Amino acid sequence: MRDPYLYDDVDILKNLADIKDSELLRTAEADITGLAMAAIYDYKYDKFNTETLQDIHRNIFGQIFDWAGEFRTIQMVKYEDVLGGDTVRYAYPKEIKKQLNETMREIAKLKRTGDNDKDIVFKLVRIIASIWQTHPFREGNTRTVIVFAVLLAKSMGFEVEHELFKTNSAYVRNALVWASQGIYSKYEYLERIFFDAILGEDDETDTPTETKARKYDTIGEYKVKDYEERPHEYIDDLNS
Repeated sequence: MRDPYLYDDVDILKNLADIKDSELLRTAEADITGLAMAAIYDYKYDKFNTETLQDIHRNIFGQIFDWAGEFRTIQMVKYEDVLGGDTVRYAYPKEIKKQLNETMREIAKLKRTGDNDKDIVFKLVRIIASIWQTHPFREGNTRTVIVFAVLLAKSMGFEVEHELFKTNSAYVRNALVWASQGIYSKYEYLERIFFDAILGEDDETDTPTETKARKYDTIGEYKVKDYEERPHEYIDDLNS
């Protein structure tokens, strides 16, 4: 069975602009979602739950994909260089909503008291990693969960440097990969940029800008500059 999200004649995601060239689609998607994300950071949500996550995805991708905001219906893999060619174990489609709802319940436990900011961000990192590993959407999960995280942090009174996530997008994605390995997860890479963006822990005036940037150059021995975006691949799994 062929991936139903792709055109029949080319391995390109079906899109509202009917673009069948991968580079043209990449450019169009970046332009459209870039504008949407610039606007969505001013949104204010009363609740942070599964429906809010879907609404964020719909707002970011609704002008390019007709399935924006809808959970994926297929099982996927994506071979990651940062994992030595392994893939994250994403949730089976039938388990997506259940897993998300379980994770979202952890958000209600986040109570900012004035002296527990580091603990809040520590827990937020794990919540966001869990949502990302579920991978609810066919495409656009990283951008969606980062916007969700930023808006959630802002709702608790944090001033968030969200541009840090944008300018280090390859680092963020690979950090999420390592934070989604179950009992083998390494959260320190994701914590590094979350603590900097939310708590401003990298604001020392005597630290040169180029030194700050180097914080996001590597994940373990993996050089982030070597990251090449690859498409998710459909697998016909009977458990999905």
